[in-house]
Amino acid sequence: MTAAVHLLPTSSTAFERALSEAIDVTPRLDGAITSLSGIKFTPPPSFLPFLVYEYGLGELTPYVPNLYDLLREGVAWTRVRGTPAAVDRALGWLGYTAAIEEAAVRRSRWNLFQLALDRVRDDEDDLDPIDGVANLSTPLRSVFWRGFAGYDIRPLEYSRKRWSEARWSSSSGARLRTDGAKWSFGRTYSFDHAMTEADLTALGVWIEPTGDGEVPWLDIEWPDLAWDAFGGDARSELMLLAVPAGTAWACFRDAGGAVIGYRRAKVQQRVVVDPTGPYSFGGLRFAPAATGAEMMLVEALTDFGEGYGSTAAAVSLILAAEPADPARPGALWLGTGELDAGLPEIALTPLDIEFGRTVRERVRFLLRF
Repeated sequence: MTAAVHLLPTSSTAFERALSEAIDVTPRLDGAITSLSGIKFTPPPSFLPFLVYEYGLGELTPYVPNLYDLLREGVAWTRVRGTPAAVDRALGWLGYTAAIEEAAVRRSRWNLFQLALDRVRDDEDDLDPIDGVANLSTPLRSVFWRGFAGYDIRPLEYSRKRWSEARWSSSSGARLRTDGAKWSFGRTYSFDHAMTEADLTALGVWIEPTGDGEVPWLDIEWPDLAWDAFGGDARSELMLLAVPAGTAWACFRDAGGAVIGYRRAKVQQRVVVDPTGPYSFGGLRFAPAATGAEMMLVEALTDFGEGYGSTAAAVSLILAAEPADPARPGALWLGTGELDAGLPEIALTPLDIEFGRTVRERVRFLLRF
């Protein structure tokens, strides 16, 4: 036990010194006081809530639940809070990275900013934490309003954007709650599909291979093709031209084969390779072609929330169909029994899509005849 150390002046009386020794708790508490030295560097679990309160890190506890990690990361975060570095650090806790994009200074709401995330969100449960840490990491005047990856369409600004590359209202995206940020994600699934005999027979356009022989006459508008043309190219072009006209639809099915929904195709074109073409597939550009084409490009793009709660295990195409309800001729998404199919399904292809409220799913087929 440490002896008492008097702080009394030399003129103190014996009674004063005795009283000082009687009320001095240092000899009894010296060991505990000494053991406190450096305890913040290796605190016991019971100390953690008090340290979190002391450092003002309580608002981060929903995003970094491990308090040991919070004390280590949170203190470093407070030192850069209000800068892009704080956003980077906070997103790292959630396993994401992003580029910050601030609104143009010409805009009335110049204090808005959005995040170009490194990928489509892993789960929609990640979005509220991203929203939370983004707003906590920036200056009070800044407002996080949108995050995106894979699908990003901006609003039209006269004299600054082309009409075909913008939306007339706001930027693309959907909100999970009315007071939360907007989210805009997109994924693309591309399938290069060689049409099989079963596919072509289902469409009613199968032509037996003739080798170097003459292709048969068909009851179609004859293309820019000599009547005595030979070979597989002519046969492929004739089969493609013989496909009945109609609106194409993508059909999504779950693992049990049940229909989740049908999405109207936004692209349904006979195409040829063209370096300046408007369509991209597999690193090549394609352009529409009335004749000379042996391929058809079909593309469908779901809207935010379509199919939400379901997981698609396969997708196929119906090349000619219309909504069963004549009052809904322009419907874009239809459920089971709501499509009047004119042709059988073709090109059934496995895939794995968990539909969400913030993701648009794009499926593209290059059908080779």
